[in-house]
Amino acid sequence: MKFLTNKKLSLNLLLIFILALFLFPRSQILALSASVHVPEKYTDVLAGERFYFEVEIKYPENISRKDLRLEYDIKKAGEIISQSKFLKAVETQASFMDYVVIPDSAEAGLYEIVVKISDYQALSEETSTSFNVKSKDNSLFYYFLVLLGAIGVFGVFVVIEIRKLSKD
Repeated sequence: MKFLTNKKLSLNLLLIFILALFLFPRSQILALSASVHVPEKYTDVLAGERFYFEVEIKYPENISRKDLRLEYDIKKAGEIISQSKFLKAVETQASFMDYVVIPDSAEAGLYEIVVKISDYQALSEETSTSFNVKSKDNSLFYYFLVLLGAIGVFGVFVVIEIRKLSKD
């Protein structure tokens, strides 16, 4: 009889434990993963131009549309040179292209884009990747100067020839 009582007690405790799992709220596990990818075409960008990148967010525990805050920081050697903030609605996953304008004052070199994703509670994720900023190509300006110089030289020859003809 004693064995039967212990078995009933164990069964009752197990049922109470299972019932407690379903009745009392559990802490929510937030599993968000994010990545940022720069297409090969945009790994080298000029200062003053748009820098395009792709952000991929996976948030499998989210069952409804939720607003997430995205913050884009452009850094060089840890110093922020540009910053943007956006609000995006995301369900379980999202992938989108976005861009940031690189300031005209940016010097050539290696830069990093840091994407910070957060909500209005405890959710927070950060990811980053690097890219190059090239100095502006002034070849068009130099081409214009050479063309202007050639037109000037040609004009001087034309004026000399006109003077020779007018003296004769």
